[in-house]
Amino acid sequence: MPLPILPLLALPFLAFTICDTRAETSGTESSNGARQPVHSAEVTFGVYALGSKGVEMRLATKRGESAVQVDTAMKTAGMLDWVMSFTMTGQVVARIDGAQLRPMLYVTQSDGNWSKRATRMTWEKDGQPIIDMLEPPNETDDREPVPESLLQGTSDPTTAMIARALRGGAEPPCTGMDAIFDGRRRYNMHFTPIGPDWVKPHNRSAYSGPAFKCQVKIEPVAGYTRTYLAEWSEKDEQPTLIWLVQPDGIDAWIPVQLEGGFRLGSAMGWISGAKLNGKEWLAPLGLIRAEIPRDPSP
Repeated sequence: MPLPILPLLALPFLAFTICDTRAETSGTESSNGARQPVHSAEVTFGVYALGSKGVEMRLATKRGESAVQVDTAMKTAGMLDWVMSFTMTGQVVARIDGAQLRPMLYVTQSDGNWSKRATRMTWEKDGQPIIDMLEPPNETDDREPVPESLLQGTSDPTTAMIARALRGGAEPPCTGMDAIFDGRRRYNMHFTPIGPDWVKPHNRSAYSGPAFKCQVKIEPVAGYTRTYLAEWSEKDEQPTLIWLVQPDGIDAWIPVQLEGGFRLGSAMGWISGAKLNGKEWLAPLGLIRAEIPRDPSP
């Protein structure tokens, strides 16, 4: 699965116009029509590859007066679960500093047929990340540690995405670059706007209608395995496409569709349900029995 998929999904990545398929959001705007910030969100996603569902993801976030907490869970599904069962959980806490989010805690744990991994990071007051736990350690994981000189000013992937989401505003958060350190790898995430688009109805998606399409491309910097560096070529790096929606009355942007490439093909992700500020925005999908037939008209 492409590297950008997980960080892009692990958040309430919060040019939406009136459409027949949108969820009702009455009561989310104040009397003067101002958009309301997201105080809590629950979002679920399904990721599909090679014709079948491969990953299920769930995100829950809470925003307080001084901090934001995000809990994520991911597990394999379908044929992929039979081939290589895998689960991953994570938690992020970021301090609210005016218009900025400062990472405080980043924890991930994964358990799969092929490997088990765990990462825990905290941050000093000067913004320098401190690795409290890393299993397996770099010296047994075929990779060189990232030099300290490359860590200053970085963020973990989830906090970086949350900061973009909660920025709100009328313009989608699709420009600029974020310097990321996930405890092992140091990379840059480059965002490029593509423009307004339309998400077509699909039985794997809880949303259809207008959206804003963005491109995210990963630039490896340091901390990658020696095997990856020996085989990596810039031409092989496939960007991730993400479709964002700003729900009525909500001052944030939510991903509703994702597309990324990997060596065996491509992966697609669709939002399968969402609750914002305690109210249902997109009803959860029922059992997916079959693909929607294609339009037979010429």
